[in-house]
Amino acid sequence: MKLAQQTILITGASSGIGAELARQLADRGCRLLLTARRGALLDELIAGLPGGSQRHCAFSCDLSCPEEVESLCRTILGEHAQLDGMILNAGVGGGFNAAAIDVAGLRYQFEVNFWGAVGFIARLSPLLLERRKGFIAVTSSLAGYRGLPAAAAYSASKAALTRFIESMRIDCRRSGVHFAVISPGFVRTPMTERGEGLRPFMIDVPRAAAIIIRGLERRRYEIRFPWLMVLLVRFGLILPEGLYMKLLAGRRKPQPTPGAGS
Repeated sequence: MKLAQQTILITGASSGIGAELARQLADRGCRLLLTARRGALLDELIAGLPGGSQRHCAFSCDLSCPEEVESLCRTILGEHAQLDGMILNAGVGGGFNAAAIDVAGLRYQFEVNFWGAVGFIARLSPLLLERRKGFIAVTSSLAGYRGLPAAAAYSASKAALTRFIESMRIDCRRSGVHFAVISPGFVRTPMTERGEGLRPFMIDVPRAAAIIIRGLERRRYEIRFPWLMVLLVRFGLILPEGLYMKLLAGRRKPQPTPGAGS
């Protein structure tokens, strides 16, 4: 699957991985439908892309608001029905205090990280399934593989998204539509740079976007990076519970988590 001359929706496109995906895909001749909360940044991004606003479209949308997601999907179905794929990249991170759980903050992370992506899939996947081609990719995180200190909300929302797509992939295995889960470790974005604590094996945004595009073109289901962080996570999956708890307990104060700000 070559990502060239296609119409692709990217959420969370105003900065970080989403913005860089837009740049690299536009250079391949793709027509982009870009959405984020910060419309001014989207307009600035599109102005620097080949073809500018005559070729690409910007939509301001808050994924924590289901009504806005539904309205945007109606617009896409009405005006841009030639959609070839979507990269549901928008996400928010944040710390977590187990002694004083912020239920509203936890709910907000799920609204954006999980329900925001599901809202687009529910309304736009029938278009791709009917055509029997295209792709649906979501940005999850390596933080969704096991529980992490000070990251209960973020890890849980990303784990839910990963399992949702895994199940969708099983149900649609003969549909012609490719499903992919993008699971970054630490990527150097404005949000991760504001965080504290260890951020091992951090990579730059252009490299992350190139890895994602290459993985999609090779029709990979799991696109995980960087590989040293992936190995560390895989090692964590086989550790006994008691040892895993001992190694991670108290290792991190509340702060942004891997993949935050995607």
